[in-house]
Amino acid sequence: MPDPSVADALVARLRAWRVPRVFGHPAAAVGSLVEALDATGADPEFVPTRDAGSAVVMAAGHARFTGGPGVCLAAGGVAAAGLLAGLDAARCAGLPVLAVVADPGPIGSGVTGVVQRQLGEVCHHLRHVAGPEWVPELVDEALRAASRGGGPVGLVLPYRPPDDGARDASPGAGLDVRLVIDELSTRLPSNGTVIVDGTLPTAGTGHAPGALDVVGGPAGLPGGALPYALAVKLAAPDRPVVALVADDGMRAHGLAELVTIARRRPAWPDPRLVVLVCNTRSGHPRHLAPARPITDDVPYAGWARLLGLHGVRVDRPELVGAAWDEALNADRPCLLEVMTDALTHGSWDRLTGPMVEVSAQPPVPAPHPT
Repeated sequence: MPDPSVADALVARLRAWRVPRVFGHPAAAVGSLVEALDATGADPEFVPTRDAGSAVVMAAGHARFTGGPGVCLAAGGVAAAGLLAGLDAARCAGLPVLAVVADPGPIGSGVTGVVQRQLGEVCHHLRHVAGPEWVPELVDEALRAASRGGGPVGLVLPYRPPDDGARDASPGAGLDVRLVIDELSTRLPSNGTVIVDGTLPTAGTGHAPGALDVVGGPAGLPGGALPYALAVKLAAPDRPVVALVADDGMRAHGLAELVTIARRRPAWPDPRLVVLVCNTRSGHPRHLAPARPITDDVPYAGWARLLGLHGVRVDRPELVGAAWDEALNADRPCLLEVMTDALTHGSWDRLTGPMVEVSAQPPVPAPHPT
């Protein structure tokens, strides 16, 4: 996430420009920015959105209606790609939009480099902040450029990984995710497949002799495990599939894809597609402090039930095992929502422990055309 001093300097400059609100997807990568915005007492106000695409559309709407700059916020890498279409539309309309991106990788590398080049194509002005001392000058430069009618501008902030120690300092915020994984490990079907979200902390997860082969979802794509798991289920409808997703990823992609699951499930001979949502009640680290209020508790299980799927919500440790039994024996796909504590690196390592005596069967190769 951006250095807190950079975040504070940025928010102070937006406040000086009297920007009334910032629209953004509150992923962990932008946690310090969201924290700095919240600390202002809604001056500017932070408006959380479900994905980066919604944030940039809202910023453009604000700019068109008020004539002042609209500001949107997103994580970098793949997540920032969600800004591109909205920024291009703002460019064509000449709307003053400032896109703030907290990028997790070195400039010019891999996916990060591709997205940054694309941002440079849709923004007439793209600047990289080297440190807090550069923030006032670059924010002023960006907002002046946007206000002159040239269209959207972009500001890329330096990134540093979150401090796991700090994230783990809130006991009692929810159930320990290790308990949830342990209970799953003893119940995994012998021909099952587990998909772990590509943005979840999976350090140490991998193949171990006699253990489950954990499949990683698309790297850097929040919520990617659910559509990935759906594709696996469509390819092998007679096998059980489990997807492990965090709440920020579920908001990004999962809620919409539950509709697809509900539509396709009648054709599956084995109905078992279980989506575990670890609901930390926040898309960013701000709410890990127990003294602060919970403001983003989405009823994922309830949404699943509205679609005709099975939905279970668990907030007590003694009910976790029974909830897994219910989910894995349901007559339809199930969303298992567990109120967990913060997810840290190694949260999913227990899937490779000796207690798991399951191996995912490799797919049968498709025949080559003759």
